[in-house]
Amino acid sequence: MKKIFIIVTLASFILSSCDVETKAKITVGSSKEDQSTFEKQIETFNTYRKAFNDENINDLMGTFADSLKWSPPQYNGNAILGYDDVKAQFQAYFDQFEDITFNEGEGLVNPNAPAYWAGSVFSSGEEMATSSPLGMRIYGTWSGVHSESGAKVFNKWYGLLNFNTDGKIAEMSDWMDVSGMQAQIENYIANKE
Repeated sequence: MKKIFIIVTLASFILSSCDVETKAKITVGSSKEDQSTFEKQIETFNTYRKAFNDENINDLMGTFADSLKWSPPQYNGNAILGYDDVKAQFQAYFDQFEDITFNEGEGLVNPNAPAYWAGSVFSSGEEMATSSPLGMRIYGTWSGVHSESGAKVFNKWYGLLNFNTDGKIAEMSDWMDVSGMQAQIENYIANKE
């Protein structure tokens, strides 16, 4: 009887382990359509960063959906802003800085890590793991020259961009040390005197 109990217990354990493994398996990879969508979104972001460098507000805003929702890098009480808010903020950057450049992947610990990511295999939210390319994470460093002082500033940046089916940026949350830009300008001016 003891042997039968051990065999039944062992068989139950093995079968339940197989079931757990089956549930835990997530196919990593993407369809050709998803890969193409992801690559088009990188092209959209490259248009975005080129428009920043060229200070072309029309091309820059052309990468966004009219219904854009934006969570800016500075704390603002968690208010979600829109298209016109983004346009005004970007114009302020154009008015204050020259040669605004994004260096993809710069600032990451692993210099070989990719700057662009989409989809997720794991998530702390139930049923939130996805292979969809529509949510893209981007890492890198923005730099520019402060027009008034000539100070070169650098800012590590992380952006979370969600694209709509038209390939436009529909939602954007970004993080960077906004006050660090001012500190770099002040340091440059203090050391220049």
